Amino acid sequence: MTSYERLAERLIETQRTMIGKRAVDIARSVEGLSITDDGAVENVAADDRQVLDELVRSYVDVMGESARTRLTDVASEYEDLTLPETLGGPPASADAAETTDAVEPVTPDEEATAEDVDDAVTAAEDRTSREDVVTNIWGDDVAAEPEAAADPVAIDVVEGSFATIYVNVTGDRGRGPVPVGQLIVDAVLAETDLEPDDLDHLSAYVSADEIVALAEDDDRTSVSFSVEDHEVRLDEDGSVTVE
Repeated sequence: MTSYERLAERLIETQRTMIGKRAVDIARSVEGLSITDDGAVENVAADDRQVLDELVRSYVDVMGESARTRLTDVASEYEDLTLPETLGGPPASADAAETTDAVEPVTPDEEATAEDVDDAVTAAEDRTSREDVVTNIWGDDVAAEPEAAADPVAIDVVEGSFATIYVNVTGDRGRGPVPVGQLIVDAVLAETDLEPDDLDHLSAYVSADEIVALAEDDDRTSVSFSVEDHEVRLDEDGSVTVE
């Protein structure tokens, strides 16, 4: 196994701790990357740096910039590799960019067919329509959040699952709705020596029903649970404390 293949496998496993099998499905959609059903990397195409770049971009599209931070931390251990720019490596050379951007002249035999035009229009419409859609941490497409209300609730339960429970963060923690799973995992990784590979899916530590109850029951002020020998508390205002 090459160093690039080992790194690709680490990146996939890092995301798998966050979104489960969805991480493997995303990786298998990247051209040039051959993945088994359990997430093991069989092969990375010859242009391995570009393949890794596409893998990172695919994860960031699903999970946002927090995914890039985690993946960059993992990639920093591979000092022998020339990393893609998305993982903190050098930008592609100007020559490479010019080669990539060059457009081959179209000969009469290569002129676009009506079907080609229709496909291009459909793709453009799909990209436009997706501006009104966001993909949460678990890989589900949901309607983009409307402009925040003047006084939004701290924990917003769209449906009773980790994929549809959001915390409206403010101040130093950021701004806007964040999936509760992402918020808790980020807090645990920031406050402990644990790595993403050390964590199970959030459901192994706390049930979604408990968080729903916290949001909907005025008599409850917090939910406490253990994550790998660390005590974690989610308060009614959406703040997370890790001890």
